[in-house]
Amino acid sequence: MPDQQVSQFVTQEPKVFDFEQAVADARRDFPKETKDITFIDTSAPDAFEKLTEWAKMAGLSPTQYNDMMDNAENMNALTKNANGYKLVAMPAKREGANESFSGDSYKSAYFCFQHELGHFVVPQAHASDTSAVRKTTQWREHAADTFAMLRGLKDGVFQKKDLIDLSDKRGHSMLLTEDVTHLTSMSLDALAINPKNTDFISLSKKEIIQISKAHAEEFQIEGKMNSRFVTLQMNGRRAYQAGATDDEVVQGKMRELQEIAMSSPKDSQEFYVAARILNNVLETGVLKSGGIEQKVDVSTEEWKEAKKALMEKAGDRDIGAKKASQTVSLTRPEKPKNFVSKIADSFKPIKI
Repeated sequence: MPDQQVSQFVTQEPKVFDFEQAVADARRDFPKETKDITFIDTSAPDAFEKLTEWAKMAGLSPTQYNDMMDNAENMNALTKNANGYKLVAMPAKREGANESFSGDSYKSAYFCFQHELGHFVVPQAHASDTSAVRKTTQWREHAADTFAMLRGLKDGVFQKKDLIDLSDKRGHSMLLTEDVTHLTSMSLDALAINPKNTDFISLSKKEIIQISKAHAEEFQIEGKMNSRFVTLQMNGRRAYQAGATDDEVVQGKMRELQEIAMSSPKDSQEFYVAARILNNVLETGVLKSGGIEQKVDVSTEEWKEAKKALMEKAGDRDIGAKKASQTVSLTRPEKPKNFVSKIADSFKPIKI
């Protein structure tokens, strides 16, 4: 029976993220997965004492302790698994560069909490996993992002626009930094496009985990595709070292994205991801990530022609969920299916 519970803290007014309530909800929904997790709000006055207490329980060395404290102070969030002791630490108060959703501290804190929770709840989604077949870092980030957004869709925190906005941001981050790890745009777009016509509100906890794993498996960047994106980032680093400006580095990366898109089959994942990131920049002319904002002149003939060629090749593929964004609903009822068709559908790959 689908779980219809909705988190209590979602309805609070004004919308201030209630860290303790979020922890209670997590323990209620995933008691087995969270029983060994210590949750710490690093923006709380007693955060230092709680982190120190956890470090002692986990048996961290002085070096490990200092590294953890540095990370807790300088990172958006922190998860650790040491000697069987698990930790999720994050500041509940988020602003500026710490906001995943610009100008919305509540959504940003909610997303961060659920994302880090997902790393422990979705099997193999944490770096400490010791399974025989370890998942890639990219796989783990796709799983955590999908888990966080599905929780938010079910709780009524996120709408379709939030999926697309975060997908945009993942692309911006890739162009402004060397972050390919968090390039989860295709998983996020697949939720917005919703090719399996899923009613997100009715998802059970088990189904949320299953979809998170399926998206990670289907949309992780790997093999030749990963090599091309890593090369793109390495070329950007070399350009910086040679004295190139921020604008020159970004436009260089954009040209490499164009080459990837135009040389890849139109129905491939490689084409979709490259086209999705590039087209977003060509439409907006602005990149934003971690408090950095950079404008790109996309009014030149070069970029006008690039956009035209990109869209002609895309054809009816919904690049960036543009068509999907025209309809608000994320809760369309599933079409009736018999037992056999449900089993068959579960083995079909997600296509967008």
